[in-house]
Amino acid sequence: MRNINGYELKQYIIENNKIEYILEEIGCTHIKSYTKEYRCKTPTHDNSTSTSIKKESLSITIYGKDDKIKGDIYTLIMDIKSLIFPKAIKYMHEILGLKYYGINTKSETIEKVDILKVFKKALKKYKDYYDEELKILSEDITKEYEQMPYIEWVKEGILPCTQQIFGIGYSAKSNRVVIPHRYWCGNENDYVGLIGRTLIKNYDMFDIPKYFPLYKYPKSQNLYGLQENYKGIQEKGYVTVFEAEKSTLKRHSKKDYTGTSLFGHELSIEQAKILISLNVDIIIALDKDISLDFIRGICEMFYGIRNVYYLYDEYGLLGDKESPADKHEKIYKVLFNRKVKYDENEHNEYLRYLELKEAK
Repeated sequence: MRNINGYELKQYIIENNKIEYILEEIGCTHIKSYTKEYRCKTPTHDNSTSTSIKKESLSITIYGKDDKIKGDIYTLIMDIKSLIFPKAIKYMHEILGLKYYGINTKSETIEKVDILKVFKKALKKYKDYYDEELKILSEDITKEYEQMPYIEWVKEGILPCTQQIFGIGYSAKSNRVVIPHRYWCGNENDYVGLIGRTLIKNYDMFDIPKYFPLYKYPKSQNLYGLQENYKGIQEKGYVTVFEAEKSTLKRHSKKDYTGTSLFGHELSIEQAKILISLNVDIIIALDKDISLDFIRGICEMFYGIRNVYYLYDEYGLLGDKESPADKHEKIYKVLFNRKVKYDENEHNEYLRYLELKEAK
């Protein structure tokens, strides 16, 4: 059994011509249909043609006097109804008269919808090593730790307000900082895993792992921080993919709400599908110790499907195992502004690497 996630719901709306109906339900007026888009007036913007909704993707652009706001149908609902991302999805179900199912059940109405069917051929050559399904954890897990900021992370630049949003806490039972992983498009309390960071000094001397899953889950089926940063990603038009959770937390504390984390450096097919479904540019920002050929291999999964870029430390600004997010804003901006677009030349470089690898 699986969840009716955000991108499947979008496809249901598109295929069943529900866009105009939804706009009416959320209070939009002066709705006009054109070949590729709808134009309308929203409750928060006076101009009758200021808001554009693309028919093929449900992406939104709101044109103001001096700038424009980007997003999608969910961010529009979030703004108009003052909802967080998971509640916007649930509200959409209510508008459409659909029952909202958890991630362990499915809907008979739209279970066959697959917005990513056009990408399956492109991703077919990649093997996914994980086939487990996500499961929502019992509410009892919240009793096992107390939500509170970790002072050492505050010193590293992860603000208490960020730690509160992401639910960082402390488990006295395991003496670990607790990092909850939320399902990327589930309810706000839909936790799929808990990761613990030990507080024991000299933990390596006692063969104690620094990070350990208190509640293990198939990490290949989810992306950390995507639920919390969904709106920021849609507004900016790109998602930044890091390895560790702390990188997403550090960037969030600097008001950069575009981050998500793999919880490692491997990218699964399911994670690639999720990133593709966001319909934004993809920026790969792995740690310093990951080779350029490996990074290109990840970018290859999106080549010809989405605009994809990568950050690469050609000037030696990072330590051996540092993430770009570990550095202060000036260095991060240098790396970010010099991001490399994975184009045909990059693609050919990767193919040459594969040829040489096979020849050995």
